[in-house]
Amino acid sequence: MQQIGYIRESVDATSETVDEVVAVPIFSTETGDVISALVVGFEPFELIGKGAGSGTKSGIWLDGQLHMPSLSNSAQAALGSEIAKAVMNSASAQSNFTVTVNGTPQLLFYKRLNPNSLFPPAYEICVYPLADSMAQLHRLRWRIGGAGALLLLGGFVASHVVAARLAVPVEKLELDSEKNRAQRKRAETALASTSEKLKRSTRYSADASHQLKSPVTVLRAGLEGLLTRDDFKPEIYEELSALLHHTHRLTGVIDDLLLLSRMDAGHLQIDSQPVNLSQIIEEWLDDLGALPIHRR
Repeated sequence: MQQIGYIRESVDATSETVDEVVAVPIFSTETGDVISALVVGFEPFELIGKGAGSGTKSGIWLDGQLHMPSLSNSAQAALGSEIAKAVMNSASAQSNFTVTVNGTPQLLFYKRLNPNSLFPPAYEICVYPLADSMAQLHRLRWRIGGAGALLLLGGFVASHVVAARLAVPVEKLELDSEKNRAQRKRAETALASTSEKLKRSTRYSADASHQLKSPVTVLRAGLEGLLTRDDFKPEIYEELSALLHHTHRLTGVIDDLLLLSRMDAGHLQIDSQPVNLSQIIEEWLDDLGALPIHRR
C-alpha cells in the first residue's frame, strides 16, 4: 500500500529536522509481487508554512520529540512531554489543550498527519498565544461586574464578538491544512502516474522484442537457404552474406532488448565487466559501411 511517513534527519551534531516521505510500491508485471518502491521526500509544510495568525507557531511531533524551529530547545522538550501525555491518554486523532510557553498561556492544537500508516505516528502541532485574549476577557469581566445588568448584556455581546475573532485563526489554519492536503494529493497522483508509465515502458520493450524475433528468424532462414543455391552470380552471394550477417546483428540487438526488459522487471541481475571499445567501434563502422552512399 502507498504510505506517508515522517523521518527524523540529523542536521548537525546538536540539531535535527523532519522529512516527509511518500512511498509508492512498484509491482512485477509477471508475478504481481512488490519488487521495489518509488520514494519521494518533501520538506514538511508544517515546518516551512506561515502561521495562521500573529504569534501562531507550527511544528511536528514525532517519536516523542517536538520539532518546532520557532521555539527554543528547552521549550520544545517541555511541550513534547505534555503532548506525549495528551496523545497517550486520548483515543482521538486530534484535540487541543492549554499549555504554558515561556511563562505565557498558549492554546495547543494537535492532529494526526499519517493515519493508518506503517510509519511511526506523526502529529501536526499548532500553538496559539492566549495572553491578549485573556487580557480582553479580564477587562470585560471587570466592566460587567461594575456596570450591572446593562453592562452584563453588553459583555455577553462582546464575548461573542471576541469568540468569533478567536475562531478566525483556527479557521484559517484549517484552510491552510486543506491546501496542504491538496498539494500532497497531487504529488501522490503524479507519483502513481510515473510508476504506471514505467511499467508500460517495460511491457512495451518486452512485447516489441518478442514480436521482432520471429520475423528476423524467418528472414535469416530464407537467406541461409538462398546461399545453398549455386545458380547466382558471385556478387549476389556477397550481398546475401552481408544481409545474413546483419540479421545476426539484429538478433543480437533483440536479445539485448529482452535482457533489458528482464532487468527492468527485476528478474535478472547483471554482473558488469569491462568491454572492448575498439570492437564496438569496428562494429559501428561495419554497419555504416553497409549503408548506401547518396550522391547529390
